[in-house]
Amino acid sequence: MDLFDLTGFLIHRTDMKLTNYFIRKLKPYEVTPEQWGIISVLDCDRAMTQKEVAEAIDRDQSTVVRMISSLEKKGMVKRLQNNDDKRSHNLFLSAKGMQHKTSLLPVVKEAHDFLTRNLSQDELALLHETLHKLYLNVKGE
Repeated sequence: MDLFDLTGFLIHRTDMKLTNYFIRKLKPYEVTPEQWGIISVLDCDRAMTQKEVAEAIDRDQSTVVRMISSLEKKGMVKRLQNNDDKRSHNLFLSAKGMQHKTSLLPVVKEAHDFLTRNLSQDELALLHETLHKLYLNVKGE
């Protein structure tokens, strides 16, 4: 079987290029794509636990804890002890984090539009559906 017939290779190759492109777009804002994932799911009005954030961005909790610590040091995330469970923390975007999120949304949209510029809406919907199916095939592995 030819390497370029392997779906996993094609997805990995594309993911590497997309990730590098996104890293370059976010670099001026001193945020990584992974940190953007956390910023994008957090809000300043609704608390989320570290576990909920990890599940939302599909990362293991230990990785998320490190990313949250980095965002906390940058003043973008507030971590408050959960009153109901002292072992857990509630996470919120700080005012600075919300400002960053607002500033980054147009950058993220522009990057998305650039990456998908040659796809019709139907092709994009089919791509999303197909990638979701592939994800579900390996989710539990």
